[in-house]
Amino acid sequence: MRKIAIVGGGVGAITAAFALTDHPDWQSKYDITLYQLGWRLGGKGASGRNREKANRIEEHGLHIWAGFYDNAFRLMRGCYQELVDRRLRTPEDPLGTIEKAFKPLNTFFLSEEVTEESRIEWRPWLIEFEGNGEIPGTGGVLPTPFAYFKLVLEFLVSQFEKVENKLPLPPPAADDAGYRSPLHHVLAYASTLPEDARQHTARHRSELLEILEGIRIWLDGIQPGEWINDDTARRVYFMLDLGTAFATGMVVDLVFLRGFDSIDTMECSAWLLKHHASQQAVESAVFRGCYDYVFGYPGGVCDDRGVGAGTAMRGLLRLAFTYKGALFFKMQAGMGDTIFAPYYQVLKARGVKFSFFHAATNLALGAGRNAVERIDMVEQASLVSGSYEPLFTVAGLPCWPSEPDWPQLVDGQKLKASGIDFESEKTPPTGTAKSLYRGTDFDDVILGASIGSLGYMTSELAAASLRWRQMLAEVKTVATCAAQFWMSIPASATGWPTLVRAHNQDAKFNPDTLQTVMTGFAEPLDTWADMSDLLVRETWPDPQPVSIAYFCSPSRDADVPMPPLQEQAAQWADQRLTQIWPQTRNKAGTFDRNLLVSVNSKTASGRFADQYFRQNFYGSERYVLSVPGSVYYRLAPDESGFSNLVLAGDWTRCGVNAGCVEAATISGLAAARSLTGSTEAIYGEMDLPADGGLATPALLSSIMAPDADWPLTPAFLRGAMEGIFSFHALPEDGLRAMLPEGLVLSRQSLTPAKTHPVTFLFNRQTNVRASFLPQFLGFSTYLESIVAINCVEIAGGDGTTFSFLPALFLNNRLATWSGRLFYGLAKHYAKNQMAGTSYRTKSEKNAAIWDMQFFENAPVSRLIDLGDVGLVRSLLDTPILTPRGKGAWQAMAFDFAVGSAFAVPVATHIDIFPTNGIGLPAGRLISPALKPSPEQAGLPGSFRCWTNWTLSNPLDSARVKAVASAQQNLERQRL
Repeated sequence: MRKIAIVGGGVGAITAAFALTDHPDWQSKYDITLYQLGWRLGGKGASGRNREKANRIEEHGLHIWAGFYDNAFRLMRGCYQELVDRRLRTPEDPLGTIEKAFKPLNTFFLSEEVTEESRIEWRPWLIEFEGNGEIPGTGGVLPTPFAYFKLVLEFLVSQFEKVENKLPLPPPAADDAGYRSPLHHVLAYASTLPEDARQHTARHRSELLEILEGIRIWLDGIQPGEWINDDTARRVYFMLDLGTAFATGMVVDLVFLRGFDSIDTMECSAWLLKHHASQQAVESAVFRGCYDYVFGYPGGVCDDRGVGAGTAMRGLLRLAFTYKGALFFKMQAGMGDTIFAPYYQVLKARGVKFSFFHAATNLALGAGRNAVERIDMVEQASLVSGSYEPLFTVAGLPCWPSEPDWPQLVDGQKLKASGIDFESEKTPPTGTAKSLYRGTDFDDVILGASIGSLGYMTSELAAASLRWRQMLAEVKTVATCAAQFWMSIPASATGWPTLVRAHNQDAKFNPDTLQTVMTGFAEPLDTWADMSDLLVRETWPDPQPVSIAYFCSPSRDADVPMPPLQEQAAQWADQRLTQIWPQTRNKAGTFDRNLLVSVNSKTASGRFADQYFRQNFYGSERYVLSVPGSVYYRLAPDESGFSNLVLAGDWTRCGVNAGCVEAATISGLAAARSLTGSTEAIYGEMDLPADGGLATPALLSSIMAPDADWPLTPAFLRGAMEGIFSFHALPEDGLRAMLPEGLVLSRQSLTPAKTHPVTFLFNRQTNVRASFLPQFLGFSTYLESIVAINCVEIAGGDGTTFSFLPALFLNNRLATWSGRLFYGLAKHYAKNQMAGTSYRTKSEKNAAIWDMQFFENAPVSRLIDLGDVGLVRSLLDTPILTPRGKGAWQAMAFDFAVGSAFAVPVATHIDIFPTNGIGLPAGRLISPALKPSPEQAGLPGSFRCWTNWTLSNPLDSARVKAVASAQQNLERQRL
């Protein structure tokens, strides 16, 4: 039985625990303990009940679930059903079913800032979506990027048809003859193309671009005029403008084939401007609202947008086109009550142990610096009974309190009087230091704390791993703020519905039942939601409030001089809130604080002070951003680089790659999958289909492992490596002598006459295992050095080129034996040393084979940004051939993930000794560093690389050879 320590209690950590225990026999395999800072679960999604103020709900911010949160809803549905099955609740209880816990919402508002006669107005823009009969959490297949492209075109056509009589449209171009508009033209043409974008031709792409360029000319031909003051016409024009830029960018940047991550190095607004969106459209409410929705302002500076284009487009498309049931779902209590209390109840009943008041402060590595050996913690409080019961009941519903249940703590009243905040990460936690040890207290660690906490918690990991350091540096967070107002009047009496009616004349709504969720409003609180439906969950004395308003926004960091949030909110309410709530003005024209409800004060100022204000500055309470390019620095749950550590949280690379419940849920599921060895796919973790199930797979598939036919698809070798690739030209005659009978050198033009390309790889391998095995059952970390003769072919064959590996030297006996047995590789047990900038290999009998020294003076970046990637890819992605008896050959495909690898150019010296034993000529080989240019003659320069890799199943040899042959033959025909 393996002991698993889960650090943190947010969505990712809780999801991982739920997935690990979602099997009847889990207790025979795992012993799971979750360690949580403070007294409640939830991270930045935690909420509490204020026992001294009518048990009111107090949140970190505004939390509303999107209808595309499919994994989150699936698990939540199972959790609620298990509550009933275990008789922890009945369907008749408050939130006794998931249908009671979540209510659909198909509308939201954007707030348009419009200058009218030198006066700023805020105009509500009501956006309505149609509900559907689908059930969230039922899975399915997500649209591909090309399918999204067509959905956007359909949407643009429908919007255009609403306003075509309101816009001074230029006549259609001659090429659009027969179509109602060029938008109809491009939709009709796109509908004729194959669904699989890999079957699109260059002509298809050219014709799409030609029509899209015509649309841009057509839109630019709409002359300014009075129509700009028509709310509907103006809004639709901006959507057409932005939609055309999106469609153009999808085609130009080959997103259909490359996926959304391929454009994530560009900031989203800059990407749209690059593809000819107008500045006015990019600055409009429809697009600013997208940033407000994800707090997309690094540093909390709302003039500084910072969201990667790929992440933004993926998120918006999933939100708009893949929701099930409704666009949004509102929780019918606090997030702690609705999400984390049910999870806690079920997990505790299953047998998961919880240690509250345990603040992790350091993950310590062992001597080899490749595994977590110790977890340092502070036990923040001692418990009277030895265990802590975190929930209490409010109106029949189990809830978390807003502060600890002090009587359960030793010296609880003294602690309360001291003002201690057990959740604050502003300063180190206080209490009793303790440590957990590998082999005694844990075997594996799931790190579910937020990335905002990892700076102080993982300093040893950062010192040992460049990728970890870069993740901490490049994946950003932002502070946020929130306020909650309890009002004595309904939202319908604020004057808001009248404003909605004035600027949404075609909309049909009932002012008394209008549910408002609005973003894009004035800072410092740019988002408002009417949460009056939660009043039934609170216990107010008379006179009770009749409405609740939640507000939130990004915030400047704590070190930026700013007034307290309460003071900012007071000025904002007087000057801005009254513009959209005009009937809340008092005689002085400011916000009437007497409309607020308080249990403690009857004065206007006291009522205001008694509302709820919160600023989230530190650690796990900060919001995870998706700044441009950061997706490449995120680590997937199984990519920590440490053999017994998996990751869970919305800060990992998980398919959504943004701060939201669904991202954290996917990450938690992937973390559990890494430990169990499951190969089950997770809905939404990829943009593009993983298999190559096409009509002509030899031409259109890939040689790589995941493209193998079933049942080999989920069975291949995988791992992670840090290593140096060095490319050299060696004399042909010596290399010929190193080839087995039946292999010959192919003709090539990469090296001078009478020489031939050879690749050396000096690396450290981690997490090497069969894809269907959990991480802990893989090989221990080892060093391996390899030489490969590139561009070889089978004598008398069809000319397909391969690489041949004369020798691989590694210091892991089990990996050596496995490579020989399953792949026929010439693996030799050897003594490798990797220290600083040098790498030395000796045979098992101490014969010197080679020494390598590398020299670097450049920063780390993505390999594809360094230049010569096409040439590097051609050398590294060529399949490998090994002899398997007379005339028989085994082919295998190594995928070094060039597209997502990190690298730094290095120069190398390799000293090959006469005792190398494999026929290499003795002497020094020198390679320059990889040059940052699109092309260079001859071989590419050397580079240091960090990447994940896969190696195809040994039984997949025939398919690898067939695909390689067909693809290379096709390439020769093109040339």
